Amino acid sequence: MTLRPTRRGFIAGTAGAAATIFLAACGSDDDGGSTNASATATSPQGSGFPITVSDRYGETTVERMPERVVVYGYNDHDTVLALGVVPVGLIKWIPEWKRGVGPWSLRALGDARPELFEGQEIPFERIAALRPDLIVAVGQNLRDSDHDRLRQIAPIVSTPDGYPAWGLPPTEQAVQIGTALGMRAETERLVSGLDDLFARTRRENPGFAGRTVMVVTPTADGQMSVFSDTDARGRLVASLGFRQPAAVADVVGDEFYAYLSPEKFDLLDVDALLVLGYDRPSVAALDRMATYQQLDVVRRGGAVIVGDMDTAMALAAGTVTSIPYALGRTVPQLRAALAKA
Repeated sequence: MTLRPTRRGFIAGTAGAAATIFLAACGSDDDGGSTNASATATSPQGSGFPITVSDRYGETTVERMPERVVVYGYNDHDTVLALGVVPVGLIKWIPEWKRGVGPWSLRALGDARPELFEGQEIPFERIAALRPDLIVAVGQNLRDSDHDRLRQIAPIVSTPDGYPAWGLPPTEQAVQIGTALGMRAETERLVSGLDDLFARTRRENPGFAGRTVMVVTPTADGQMSVFSDTDARGRLVASLGFRQPAAVADVVGDEFYAYLSPEKFDLLDVDALLVLGYDRPSVAALDRMATYQQLDVVRRGGAVIVGDMDTAMALAAGTVTSIPYALGRTVPQLRAALAKA
């Protein structure tokens, strides 16, 4: 059974050369992890077991501290690793991440070599062979039948009820995962750290408050993808005090993104644009988008171009550990762009 439309699938279609890169994530890779991956003996010990966790599929009871955790949410490994638990298997989101995680999580991963899952097909047999005692799939959008099949392998924790696919805030994601691991206190420290970072960034940049900023990505066919504030990218800029124009919110509606054709690019004439190019060819393609180049925000230098994969993916992941990485590489540029407004 294949997964529903995924974040990987969306990113694969957003830019010409980047599309090839991301579609390659569905193929094979010789750098995949070995099947003897295991959680380290130094993993912290949770408490309060048995623990019952509620999610959109019902309730799951975790009887004891998990020792072999499989992560099947695209970005869930960031939180799991930040809590000191090394997964035995995880999704390899993009081929550039040879060890399956972004640079902000490499230190926490250490020397471990988890099994890496690629492609749209759920590898039920490979997951079962890892003998997990917990499957984390919070950053995922599973069909009911696939969730039920995974639940037959091990207890599984998913997105809490009441949130759309890919619409869970990073703090809620961390709490959901930390609860299943019996590590609520440690999770609260992660959450507090992120809240403090946002508050400090807003204090240091009072000029951000109320300014209009949009996060966009060029597509291979000359359109622009715009992200709502329910998506990790849009939510991040909202957390900095920026606001999204009402007209763009109307276009996106209940989805986490929408496509804008060139005749609607005038909606992008905001105080600053955060343009995720993912790679150099994608950024170069912007020069050929005449309607984009004619926007006032672009002409005055108010467009911040993110042309490296890691920063763009840190924004897309939107986790308690990827967000600090992303802020350090975008806040100074946004500040400079707004000075030209």
